[in-house]
This record gives sequence, structure tokens and C-alpha cells, in this order.
Amino acid sequence: MYIETVRIHIPPNTAETFEAAVADLADLLHHNKQCLTYELSRSVTNPDTYMLRIEWTPDSNQIGGVRDGEHLAPLLAELMPAILGVEETFVTETTDVSGEGGALRGLS
Repeated sequence: MYIETVRIHIPPNTAETFEAAVADLADLLHHNKQCLTYELSRSVTNPDTYMLRIEWTPDSNQIGGVRDGEHLAPLLAELMPAILGVEETFVTETTDVSGEGGALRGLS
């Protein structure tokens, strides 16, 4: 599985507009057969910074194909007015190291 992470900086005081734009466009990811999950999170220490995290199927072996495909262009066109800058984009792949933390296993 591939995990694409995009760090996005937005203009101050535009969080509501930006989040609404991403919510409107989540439908593209929802219907993308290579997309497993997606989430938008906001920095606690810098509220003008967001992370968009998308998990892609292992068969999306050409991650560039996903980025350059039919789904990304409409997403970017809609989001660009609400973005000051994409600060960082990177793609990782999962390893065999994973597990549940104590909170999920009922440890106190």
C-alpha cells in the first residue's frame, strides 16, 4: 500500500472555506478505485497548516499515474484558490512493522 501525504499551507482565517472545498472534493477520492482511505487533519500548533493523507491500493504501483490521472486535476483546480502553498508532498509504502497501541487493547 502507498500512503501519499501532502502538507498544505492556507491563508489565515480561511479554514472553513478550505475544509468545505476539500469536503466537496472528497467525492473524487470516494469513487477512485485506487483510493483506500483519506483524511484531512489540521495542525494544532499552526492552524493554517493541514495534512492530506491518502492511502492507495498496492496496485497503484505507478503513483504518478494516480497523481497525473483524471482525479487529481479537478481536485487541484478546485483547491488552488484556497491554498497558499503545498509545502511538502511525499509518498511512502507500508512495511511489516505495525500494531495496536495500548489504548486500543484496553490497557490502563
